[in-house]
Order: sequence, then structure tokens, then C-alpha cells
Amino acid sequence: MKQISFLAVVVGLIVVGICSEARAAITCTMEDYRGTYAFYSNGHLLNLPPEGAALIGPFAQAGFFNTDGQGNVNIQLMASYNGFITNGDSTATYTISPDCILSYEIMLPPPLIAPAKFYGVLSDRNRQMTLTISEPPGNVVVGYHTKQDTNFCGVADLNGAYHIDMDGGITMPGPRQGKFHRLGRLLADGKGNFTVTSIDNYAGLQVPVEFSGTYDVNGRCILSMHYQNGNDDITVYGVGAGHGDFWSIIITTPGWSSAGFLRAQQ
Repeated sequence: MKQISFLAVVVGLIVVGICSEARAAITCTMEDYRGTYAFYSNGHLLNLPPEGAALIGPFAQAGFFNTDGQGNVNIQLMASYNGFITNGDSTATYTISPDCILSYEIMLPPPLIAPAKFYGVLSDRNRQMTLTISEPPGNVVVGYHTKQDTNFCGVADLNGAYHIDMDGGITMPGPRQGKFHRLGRLLADGKGNFTVTSIDNYAGLQVPVEFSGTYDVNGRCILSMHYQNGNDDITVYGVGAGHGDFWSIIITTPGWSSAGFLRAQQ
């Protein structure tokens, strides 16, 4: 009996060793970062040149990266700089090391028009990436990328129950000005209608919220949403990833700087 137990332990150690070796052997090449990735970013811009002083504050964006696997990226996005909403297309270049670390160089689109660098890490079989700004220093921005698996979308691709999580800030004057977070559940009917039940946090004040609205999804998997939040007319821009089970989203109503995601519950 002891001999059998000893052999089981030895076999277990060998299997663990093989698995560990396999994980350690994973390497990346430029080709491993190819395709369309939905992304969202949020954080704070704290250190900008004098001409960008009005943009210092909460920052959020969402959109998609198209990568060619050769070091070139085309980007389409919506962004909020301290509550100022803008859209923009830009390009970037990247390198990737064998240990799946990415380095980006990009000229930030208007209204900043400044060079920047980002540091990122690929994971989940190259389907996920997290990146953070490294230059210029003094700013805090983190982004999350998820790979898109479909080439064409429609309104039915947003269908069912989704976990909703958004973070950022509200800059317009009023009682809700300050840090903002939303955590809850979105239910979409696949026909252009949705409802949300969530806990919203306005500068430390937690408020149970329920609202409903409408949405549309175009062939490029770009999501547009509309709802009323009290007296506010709220619009949302997003991009689908996976097979419609993940959506990067940003509120595009002026005075808001909040981005996050919808993730299918099943």
C-alpha cells in the first residue's frame, strides 16, 4: 500500500513538472498579436503640457485595435478627457518580446497630439491584453483588450444577461460630481431593448438604480445605447469581442468620463 502511495506521489510530481515546463516554454512572436481587439481604458491624466491643462482629470476611452501581426495597429475610439468627449482614429506601432510583453509607440489623437508609450502583457492564449501608459510620466491609465472572433455583427449579438462594470468620474457641476462606479446586471432582448439593475456610486454615495433603454449594433460590431438617467440623456458607445459575450463600453455624454465592460453571465 505504501509502495502504491509512493508511486502516486512520484507520478504526480512528474505531471506537475511537465505542466510547469510547458507553461514556461510559451513564447510569443509578432504574429501572435493579430486581428481585432475591443478595448477600454480608464484612469487619470495628471501631467500634461500647458496647452492641455483643461484636460487634466479623469480619462476614459473605448474602441478597437486592428493589428496586422507585423507591428502596425489602426485604432478607432471614443474618448473622454475630463468630461470632454471626442472621437478619433490613430495609428501605432508595437514590438513584442518572446515572453509576450508588448511595447507601443503612438501619437495621441486630438486634442492632445502628443507622443506616448505603453507597456502591455498578453495572456489567455493571446486573446487578452492589459496595458498601461509608461510615457509621458505622471499619468495613470490602464487599458484592457479582448479579441474579436466574429467578422460581422447585428443587434441579436447583444442578447441575454450581462455583468456590467464601469469606472470613472463625472466632471459636470452638481451633486454627482466626482468619482463614479457602476456594478450590476444588464438584460438585453436581442431586439434593441435593454434594462439595467445596478448599484451606482457617486463620490461615495451608493444608489440602487434601475433603468431601461434602447440599443443598436452595426455590422462592424459597434454598439450604440441610449437611456435616461434622471434628467440626463445618456449615450454609450461600445465594441463587441468574442462572439458577442464581451463588450467594451464608454459613456459618451459630455461631463462623463467612465468606461468599462459588459460580460455575458453564461
